[in-house]
Amino acid sequence: MEVSEIADRFNQLARELVPELLPNGRRAGNLWMASGIADTGRSESLAVNLSGAMIGHWKDHGNAHSPEEEKGDLLDLLRLTRCNGDAREALAIAKSKLGIVDDFKPGRSTEKSPEERERLAREARRRAELRERELEADRIKKSKRGKALFLGGKPIEGTPGEDYLLGRSIKPAAEGKRWPGSLRFEPKAWYAPLKIQVPTMLGTVVTAAGEQIGCHRTFLACTDGRWGKIDHDPPRMMLGCKDGGFIPISQGSSGRSMRDMPEGEPVYATEGIENALCVRMLKPEARIIAAIDLGNLRKLVLPEKVRELVIVGDRDEGEKQQAALERAMAAQQARGLTVRLVLPPAGINDINDWVKATALDRRRA
Repeated sequence: MEVSEIADRFNQLARELVPELLPNGRRAGNLWMASGIADTGRSESLAVNLSGAMIGHWKDHGNAHSPEEEKGDLLDLLRLTRCNGDAREALAIAKSKLGIVDDFKPGRSTEKSPEERERLAREARRRAELRERELEADRIKKSKRGKALFLGGKPIEGTPGEDYLLGRSIKPAAEGKRWPGSLRFEPKAWYAPLKIQVPTMLGTVVTAAGEQIGCHRTFLACTDGRWGKIDHDPPRMMLGCKDGGFIPISQGSSGRSMRDMPEGEPVYATEGIENALCVRMLKPEARIIAAIDLGNLRKLVLPEKVRELVIVGDRDEGEKQQAALERAMAAQQARGLTVRLVLPPAGINDINDWVKATALDRRRA
């Protein structure tokens, strides 16, 4: 039996095995949330699918020590958490769990006939095609739900979504300017981890061609009369797809869509929406997008007209975050872009913290 078939079968055991492999995590709907391969319990950056077309597959959005710890399937998770990276040991355990017995012995020739190789290749192609169809159907379904959620929301002006942004000293840039149309508000969005409906700021995720592929959700709560993110992990979630897409925040001085932007116009990119809005306050003439996270910043696909990408980063001293930022910059440079990195002043974590500190200084003056 081929390793790919064993891996496919092993993935079906995710609901049973993932809580054993990551015991400090917790279930959130169809996901198992954990703090990464190390499973320290201090965050929830890693999500494992417990059902659906991607059952057994996982992705770490922040705590991966290396590219191999960013994503994988259940066999990879077993290898990294229980087998010290030993693929042979993980495969043996998986076969035992599945009740697969064969006469394979390490080092012994396992040459197959041309007919057998062709049969196995056909089966592998069939499984791959079936999974791709399932994944595509799942992507389309979730993207439609994300699009419907965003379109069903209301303009952010005068809502708790606006109160949340104003509470972070974020304003709609110049006097009289409106919030970006890419942001909306939904008073009762479903928050699966607590199984409740909560007020939510919505951000539409689009491709460079303008296709709407998902909806980013920031779940809100009011504490002591002030609106902030919900006091529960994760406070932000995606509905639909984000890979390679972004949340458009400003079209800059040209006022044109990304598809029709001027040749060579720089693009300013941040991770989060809040930081992108702060850049909009400081540079209203710039074209600005929010890439959602460092992993997606690496996958970001921009039009051929773009020659320069300016990353407005966080001053995060964690080794994993620095490595993720370096990988993102390298990936965009490999696509032929000139990449510049802009950081907030020393001692300040991100551009929003800088804006808040500046606003506080003005009030004290």
